[in-house]
Amino acid sequence: MKSGERRMLYDGPAHSRLWEKSAMGLLSKGEGLLLTDSEVIFCREHRGVEFEDISDQRTFALWLSERVRLNRNILREAAVLEALRVPGNKVVLSENFEPLGLESSGSWAMRWASDGHPSKAPPISEILWYESKDVLHDVNQDPEDILEGLLYWCDDVTRRGRLPEVLVIDEEQSVVTYRLNEADPRGDMKQPTEQVFEIISDNSVESLGSNGIFISDAMDWPLESIGIPLHGGRQLDITEAEIVRLMGKKTQSTAKVEISVSHLSTIIDDELGVLSVSASILLDLWMRGLNTRSGFKYGTAWRCYSGDVGDGHAPWLVVDPSKGGPADWAEACLSSRLASGVNKHWLYPIHDGERWRYLQISRPPSDSRWSNPKRI
Repeated sequence: MKSGERRMLYDGPAHSRLWEKSAMGLLSKGEGLLLTDSEVIFCREHRGVEFEDISDQRTFALWLSERVRLNRNILREAAVLEALRVPGNKVVLSENFEPLGLESSGSWAMRWASDGHPSKAPPISEILWYESKDVLHDVNQDPEDILEGLLYWCDDVTRRGRLPEVLVIDEEQSVVTYRLNEADPRGDMKQPTEQVFEIISDNSVESLGSNGIFISDAMDWPLESIGIPLHGGRQLDITEAEIVRLMGKKTQSTAKVEISVSHLSTIIDDELGVLSVSASILLDLWMRGLNTRSGFKYGTAWRCYSGDVGDGHAPWLVVDPSKGGPADWAEACLSSRLASGVNKHWLYPIHDGERWRYLQISRPPSDSRWSNPKRI
């Protein structure tokens, strides 16, 4: 057995079996099995492998102290690897992608089911891991810089026909699993048109200050998804009022309005003003045929129905990134778990420069929730 900066060569009698049965490490030209630090820890604790130079607790402690000095993430990497491998998954870490002929990837690892193997089939999923305190939404940093990167990683993994999986580890070394995907929420409501905004703008309105506007006579209301019925009239919140005000101005100008999901950033010209982030997202949701209502009860900006309110539950909960969002992975996990508990999908809007896209962070099926053994 020899130690290197990031590898240990294990040449014991079990090295071939570790690769053939568990896809552990990397075979080294008949000399043995090259193991990363996290794989050494796993093999020692879960495969009963005896390493000559770290055969007792004292020598193991000295070795581990040195490895932590070289790689501060080693303890968390070991916990994540344990969460994946204890249920029987086979895992190839990123440093072994190229030697095993796997295509380059920005992932930390690739995963095979217990009955699969890297030598026989492509992986089922690709893995990233984060600490629960890792920032997702910082007032001093554009949150889309962080979450947009996750969306593009999700695109790449999905394009290869694999599941994008994220494992999150907390201060107690406890691991939970989430899946990412791009959602495409669609509903059956009519899209708003020039005529809709013109009809609404022609009504007499009363300002409710920061609560939006109230239209007392809404007998011939043109679109159910805009505003909420109240005392025979209609109340529009501040974001809905912004859209109606700007779009109403636009319809009354000489220019022709062309509402398009792919051109939301250009529907209001500089002379009349531009839609805020909140209004742009809300208009996009309306253009998708969704019926929007406040998501206050669920800790989001909107809950979205595919049809009329009352005809079914609201499948989607949508965040307004301009008003906040999950500060870190701990909050993102909590939000996703709460949404899952009420049979809803938690969505985070991301603008890619051309259109709004929706990143979904969700709990995987019960048989794919990788977590490490409980520690006392």
